[in-house]
Amino acid sequence: MKRIEIAVNQLKLGMFVSALDRPWLETPYLIQGILIKSVEDITELARYCNYVFVDIDKSDPKAITNYSARGANKNSSQIITATPFHGKETYSDRCTAEKELPAAQKAYDTTITLIEEIFECIEHNTQLDIFAAQIAVESLRESVLRNADALLLLSRLKRSKQALYDNALKVSVLLLAFGRHLGLPREELSELGLGGLLMDIGKLHLPPEILKKNTSLAAAEQEIMQKHVENGEAILAKTPNISEAVTKIVSQHHERENGGGYPRRLTANQLHNFARMAAIIDSYEDLTAARSGIKGLKPFQIIIELKNSARSGLNSTLVEQFSHCIGMFPVGSLVELNSREVAIILTHNRSQRFHPKVMVILDAKKQPYEKPFELDLKSTKPGPSGAPYEIVRDLPLGAFNIDVSQYYL
Repeated sequence: MKRIEIAVNQLKLGMFVSALDRPWLETPYLIQGILIKSVEDITELARYCNYVFVDIDKSDPKAITNYSARGANKNSSQIITATPFHGKETYSDRCTAEKELPAAQKAYDTTITLIEEIFECIEHNTQLDIFAAQIAVESLRESVLRNADALLLLSRLKRSKQALYDNALKVSVLLLAFGRHLGLPREELSELGLGGLLMDIGKLHLPPEILKKNTSLAAAEQEIMQKHVENGEAILAKTPNISEAVTKIVSQHHERENGGGYPRRLTANQLHNFARMAAIIDSYEDLTAARSGIKGLKPFQIIIELKNSARSGLNSTLVEQFSHCIGMFPVGSLVELNSREVAIILTHNRSQRFHPKVMVILDAKKQPYEKPFELDLKSTKPGPSGAPYEIVRDLPLGAFNIDVSQYYL
């Protein structure tokens, strides 16, 4: 059977989808095979998948010819279609994630130290040192431009003494990576990174007991939590040289396109594009955060939740682009291989997103290896069964009681 791997948004009428980027049982489809007959078929498929496999022999030859005529790379698993949110820049990795890791580590440590100093100033009602914050963001930006995976991995796995510091850095890195993916110019990337760093700065003036709570907030507590947006606006109002874009990220990241957000119930045409991006990152982080008594979601489930949220307020085009940005298997996430071994995603292969570099940590019986080992699924030799190594499913954070940071850091 001849088949090609195609991003869902590149599907054409007449193509026959023979396989998905996940097991059929994880979707509502009752039969294994879909003939694309309408745009609605593509839209529905996009709710569950980013990429699919098209059977050439069972597809309309015109659909395949039209696809090939557009110059698509049949070996590529990440095909980007420009949207109104895209910039004109084209970025490519300047080095491997491994080579970038020392510089990313330095940028990470420097930024955490500066975040601590900045946030302590705010706690003591001292003016925000915006210059220090900009310097920190520039070091993060340059690392992300060289290779985003290194900082994405560090920001996902490392922990400082304050969860609020960690979250600020993660949001900043995710927004930088998202902006890089969209091809935005460097100065706009800096605004995104700074906005992410300061997005929840208003939480510093909230009661500590609410911030530390890892269960659902009561209605009264939720009202108090929502005050962090106004608190953040007040802090920035006293800070000189803050751009409008950064201010909008802080003030609008909880607004929704349908008017269902807070604090002002703004609608789509009233929202800054960077705030729309920040809303997606904020929702993503909320879905990935551990909650007491709540089972963790798989990365695929998180993307589905985000796509569902697009129906009630998040921008659907940006959600789709973000899913391409982080990939089906985000850096730092857990997966199970066809050998039944468990691995950590280390870095992405940009041209073949289903064949990342991984660290294998558990054997087929789910017992820890004494010496975990790395595999590049793009070029590695066949596994114990003789078949090439492949990812068969993603796993929720903390599966099999795994603390990913212990293995990699």
